[in-house]
Amino acid sequence: MKKLPLYALMVGVCLSMNGCFTLSWAHNRRHVRKFIDELVELHQDIDKVIFGLDRNPAE
Repeated sequence: MKKLPLYALMVGVCLSMNGCFTLSWAHNRRHVRKFIDELVELHQDIDKVIFGLDRNPAE
């Protein structure tokens, strides 16, 4: 029973991180795609700055 509030909290955090959500799935998809793209860029920046790794297109 304790898992339900935790699950609801996690869903709420994920939705709020992506910006405004509407009833238009095309609009929501743009937000989700932008969020994912920014996470990928952050990962690449961390790889470059901390580990000195350049982007590898094969990955």
